[in-house]
Amino acid sequence: MVAIIGEAIPAQRKRTVDALHLREPDRVPTGLWGTVEGYQNLRKGLGMDYHEDPMDYRTGSTTWTTDVVFELDLAEKLDLDYVRLNLAPPGGSPGFRPIKKEDVTCRLEVSADEMNTDEWGVIRKWTPHERGGYYEMIGYPLFDATSAPIEEGLKMLENYPWPDPYDEACWAESPMPGMTLREYAKFVHEETPFALLGQGGRGGIFEQAKYMVGYAKIFSDFIESPEFLEALMVKLTDLEIDFNKALIDQCGEYLDWIRVSPEDIASEKTSFLSVKMFERQVIPHYHRCFTEVKEYFRQKNPEGLIQFHSCGAVAAPFMGGILNGTTKDGDQCIDVYDSLPPKVARHSNPAAQKRSWGDRMAFLGGIDVQETLPWGTPEEVRAEVRARIWEMGHGGGYLLSCSHRLEHDVPVENTLAMLDEAREYGVYPLPKDPPPGADTGEDSEEWGGAKG
Repeated sequence: MVAIIGEAIPAQRKRTVDALHLREPDRVPTGLWGTVEGYQNLRKGLGMDYHEDPMDYRTGSTTWTTDVVFELDLAEKLDLDYVRLNLAPPGGSPGFRPIKKEDVTCRLEVSADEMNTDEWGVIRKWTPHERGGYYEMIGYPLFDATSAPIEEGLKMLENYPWPDPYDEACWAESPMPGMTLREYAKFVHEETPFALLGQGGRGGIFEQAKYMVGYAKIFSDFIESPEFLEALMVKLTDLEIDFNKALIDQCGEYLDWIRVSPEDIASEKTSFLSVKMFERQVIPHYHRCFTEVKEYFRQKNPEGLIQFHSCGAVAAPFMGGILNGTTKDGDQCIDVYDSLPPKVARHSNPAAQKRSWGDRMAFLGGIDVQETLPWGTPEEVRAEVRARIWEMGHGGGYLLSCSHRLEHDVPVENTLAMLDEAREYGVYPLPKDPPPGADTGEDSEEWGGAKG
């Protein structure tokens, strides 16, 4: 790896930090994230050693799968510019653990002989596919609490065995064997050229609420059980803040930015909630989380930034509401948005987000994992990279990556084509004329979703 001499900032870290702070770097920075199966597939395709058993990787429970931090030898081989680290789940990695049917305390949507539970008590069964699988949710631990009499439901909430953000198992290990998370973060910062993105939050706020009470049920709960839902969101916000504070306590001075509260607030076509419901019942919790985490982070890193994630077509009223949160010093709380899915309604596609908010925030992601990366040719991948860089990169503020986790079905040659084209086309100053397929904003559409 490239040695860091004195106070010199390595090129990889500098271009990443420049892009994050809305400055044009020398070229568009690149990074990756993926499932365990996607990571194994990539290492195998590159002729690198890898663990056959996915449980041999340090992972944590996230949503329907397991993330794995890309190890430094792979980041170096692929010439990436930034890498990630995350807290392990309370109790240590892996986050999914077997549970017997007789030990399940909530109702199950389907029966399964083999089941797992995560640190939140959500019940899942492993659903395999051709070269991997995912953890399908089949039991929501607070499903019945929302329809119980409010006093009883709130008591269930109070007595629930919530995960402990300050469990030492969260940071006792790291992607590098023999190192704690703090030692690893220090090593990356002082001995490697990579910028470092950290994630402490385990499941988000609105997103984790879905897992606790059920995807189908939560939307009726906004109307039928608002008092219980408010109490649940308060509790999940407290936990999200504390998980991030635990990460910052351990290694905040070594992190360039933090990804908080990974959420999904929209489908590919429109939002899950009306604007008024979002503003009244969700945004206050986001703002409290973002404010407390950023103020706490800035005590360790005065230049530290905060990144927010949502899939789907996050329309202007929702993105604007998210961006309106500020610290006590008047600093905008959210600085970066991921993961920039391109297969969404045009009113909220990557180019639309850049046109609307590019002077206020940076963007990470953008290269399609639904069709282009798994099923396209290398040249089709390259064409999308050129289009996305042209749409997102002018003026800085763009970090290129896959639009969600890199999965098992992405050919290695397509991943290499994505990174290679970013290095070739993404050199500043960027071309002025749009490449074929780029969204120039001509005849752009407006969002027409529910306001009330």
